[in-house]
Amino acid sequence: MPNATTSANRRSSKPLARTKRKKSLKETTEKLADTTKKLETTTTQLAAANRKIEEQTANLARLQSDLDRTKADLNTAEQIVAQWNAIGVTPDQVKQLVDRERKQREEIAALEEEKKIISRQLTKTKAELDSYKQGDEAVVELPAGLKGNILVVDPKWNFVVLDIGEKQGVLPKGVMMVSRNSKLVAKVKIVNVQAERSIANIMPGWKLGEVLEGDQVLY
Repeated sequence: MPNATTSANRRSSKPLARTKRKKSLKETTEKLADTTKKLETTTTQLAAANRKIEEQTANLARLQSDLDRTKADLNTAEQIVAQWNAIGVTPDQVKQLVDRERKQREEIAALEEEKKIISRQLTKTKAELDSYKQGDEAVVELPAGLKGNILVVDPKWNFVVLDIGEKQGVLPKGVMMVSRNSKLVAKVKIVNVQAERSIANIMPGWKLGEVLEGDQVLY
């Protein structure tokens, strides 16, 4: 049968054991938290390393692509040089030929523009002559396929302003159709022509609907 001393020893040892367990549990919890923190840090570092590897891999692929393209360009350049060497033409001669060809193109473009101006003047003169011969009843032919848009409408005086003019081949007394959604709205007769604008009157008897800004004019 246990004596009083033994019982006292047992009672005093229980709190001590609990204290040790609590201390051990605290240490284990702290170690676990520290390990978790280290694991998170390592995971973050690993992800950053993977991203860096991916970037380096992409850069390497781009560098390889640039290198392949440069090699191809070099081979092409060498072939071109070999061809020029074969026909005996120097780089300076090539430059002179290119400059001469560009100059000729500019001269041709200038001549074409001059031709257009002369053609417009001829058409205008012919239209004026026909107008003198036929009077107010004269109707002038305009360039085939000529089209534009109505910029301004004056319903009071029944005239419109068009976004096309002499540069596009518009001539006084020319007649054009006003269209909206592929439907005829009215006909207009040109009365005044400027470089890139013209004024036209809405023809009596041909106003089939309200003429609006933005409507298309066709010849």
